[in-house]
Amino acid sequence: MNVSTSFVKDLRQPLVIALAYLTGFVVFIAVFLTHHDRLPDPMATHFSGGGHADGYTTLDSFPYEALALLLAPAVLFVALGYALRTARTRALTALACGLAGILGCVSTSVVLVNARASAAAEARLPLGDLGLALAVGAAAAGLGLLLAGRDTPSAAPAPAPAGGGAPRLDLGDAESATWTRVAGSRPLRVVGAVSGVLGVLLAALVGWGAGLGLLAATVLLLPMSTVRVTVDRHGLTACLPWLPRPRLRIPLTRVVSAEARHVDPWKDLGGWGYRVVPGRSGLALRSGEAIAVGLATGSEFVVTVDDAATAAALLNTLADRHRTHGG
Repeated sequence: MNVSTSFVKDLRQPLVIALAYLTGFVVFIAVFLTHHDRLPDPMATHFSGGGHADGYTTLDSFPYEALALLLAPAVLFVALGYALRTARTRALTALACGLAGILGCVSTSVVLVNARASAAAEARLPLGDLGLALAVGAAAAGLGLLLAGRDTPSAAPAPAPAGGGAPRLDLGDAESATWTRVAGSRPLRVVGAVSGVLGVLLAALVGWGAGLGLLAATVLLLPMSTVRVTVDRHGLTACLPWLPRPRLRIPLTRVVSAEARHVDPWKDLGGWGYRVVPGRSGLALRSGEAIAVGLATGSEFVVTVDDAATAAALLNTLADRHRTHGG
């Protein structure tokens, strides 16, 4: 596969997501413009559970609010789809397209019910319109799944070597060593940053209440997008770079062998973050190089980090020393 073909393939799913939201907005704005002369000012834009109007927006500002409503998830999903372009993202693409269909359909329905009403207070959003929005969303999700193509497969992880064949670091009996490295997740950083920008944008256009959820996501995602991994006389430790707690620690007494291995979070652990699956647990913030530690219980612990080969060799050496000398 040449570079240009690979680039287009990498962008396929983000482009499908962007197209879904663009289509939703184009349909909405076309309906809005063709019905503009029949719309009340202000127009009803929020409805109670019974479908009665209970919130209003000026006619001229409603298109911008609808644009912000579609733009926020569009940018968020496109950024996430691009950051995850080498992983399994068909489900993400389907979810993004489904939401685009629902939001576009609901925004269009709001225009139509206002156009049919003699006054904004008399506008009603029937339950059938919500059912139609869900049906459109389901159809958009199915089409997105079809257009997304296949997920990029990853190489199957190799089995951990036996303890005697695992790599070692040349370290004298009287020498001590510590290895530490900060590992980060590009997708979480991208989503966190984009959430913050969109949160500020929505707060400026619509109000702080509209942007509060995205700003809260930024506060949560950005600190959790980085982890410090350390190998020393205590074993293998993973924690947030600026906090001693919470932390994950594998003591030397539990280590049988360690090696560097390529890990795909979706395939090997069932997702990002701290995960537990039969026979394996781990902390994965991205795909790629990872330390894989065989444990005395027969299970395995993995953590994604660069320079994993050095860390694994040191961990094997320290575990051997602990078994031989008791510390």
